[in-house]
Amino acid sequence: MSTSQKRVELLPNSAYAEELQRSAGQMRFPPELEGRYRSFYLAERRTHVRSFHIILALLTTALWAGAFLLADEPQDPFSHWRVAGIAFLYFALAWLAYSAYFERLYLALAPYACMLISVIGAFEVAHQMRVGHGELFAVLTTWSLGLYYLCGILFSSALLANLVLLASFGVAVALSGEPAAHVSYLVAFLSGVAAIGGIAFRNQGTRFRRSFLANCFVAELAARDGLTGLKNRRAFDEHLERTWQQALRDRRRLVVFMIDVDHFKRFNDRYGHQLGDTALQRIAAAVNEMAGRPLDMAARYGGEEFGVIFYDMPPEHAENLAERLRLAVQDLRIEHADSAVGVATVSIGVAVVRPTLERSPEGAVQLADEALYQSKASGRNRATIFDKEYDGLATGTFRTRTSA
Repeated sequence: MSTSQKRVELLPNSAYAEELQRSAGQMRFPPELEGRYRSFYLAERRTHVRSFHIILALLTTALWAGAFLLADEPQDPFSHWRVAGIAFLYFALAWLAYSAYFERLYLALAPYACMLISVIGAFEVAHQMRVGHGELFAVLTTWSLGLYYLCGILFSSALLANLVLLASFGVAVALSGEPAAHVSYLVAFLSGVAAIGGIAFRNQGTRFRRSFLANCFVAELAARDGLTGLKNRRAFDEHLERTWQQALRDRRRLVVFMIDVDHFKRFNDRYGHQLGDTALQRIAAAVNEMAGRPLDMAARYGGEEFGVIFYDMPPEHAENLAERLRLAVQDLRIEHADSAVGVATVSIGVAVVRPTLERSPEGAVQLADEALYQSKASGRNRATIFDKEYDGLATGTFRTRTSA
């Protein structure tokens, strides 16, 4: 069995494991995973992007000032505006790299800015070469490589910007009256630089993506419960904190389920721990099916207890979902002689809360725990929903549970 197949076996529902099993040359993930990768990519590249654009902005501004403000002879006004435009674009990209909009907007806007710089820069270098500054051709080769390694854009965008650079430079040099042979030589040389840089950058991008997948897989494995495959208690607490803050900002509800397998100690005593583990795995699968939306999460909270977090769910929907889950577990028909109905069942406590600055995520869990206590005290194999009770809850006061 290959390493990738072992990963999928360890976490059968892991998007990271599935992608690691695919071709090593993948340069794009499914939409949700691609979004996570881009956030990771930008976080890794941000320092380089800032430095690169700031340095180029300052150098271009210095070139503009030296050539057009301090020169003894009048300069071509078109050249003046081309250099000023490039400097402006560099400063705009640098500002974006330092701003709070970097993660949201950079990969959407930077490729267009880079293509525009390529067009303007190609015409400006062609002009400078015509008036005797052939050494500035090196600027284009440097920019070609910078598009791949320092601009912080993805491979497809960097490749497109390089193609735009090649086409623009070819047209600009041809229009300047250079002989066809010289034009072909310059374009061929620049194409070779772009091709070599592109091949190396693509290989680096593939390795970078696989490293992202491997790191995320390890982190996901650490956040999973080894028996059931659900997230563990720590992951549950962290996710609750994040969704609490998001619900607070968006003024949305949070729903927390606490689920307890009825009389599970008696089940283990009668049938043994191996069958107990199998029963927990089957019940966990039923619980996990209920958490299908991106911000929902199902977790093994501890022992025979599970927790589920739902984002922005109305109380009536939460009540219906809890009843569906209760029936789904009962319909598994897991034999349990010590149960009132002869099969394994669960008791469910549901808390529907609207986060406020005065309350905490722990209070939501406590309310669900209180609702679960009510379900168990009322005979088990039922769901209890608390909604308005949240306002009167004294956080930190717990009832003593009845025995499992």
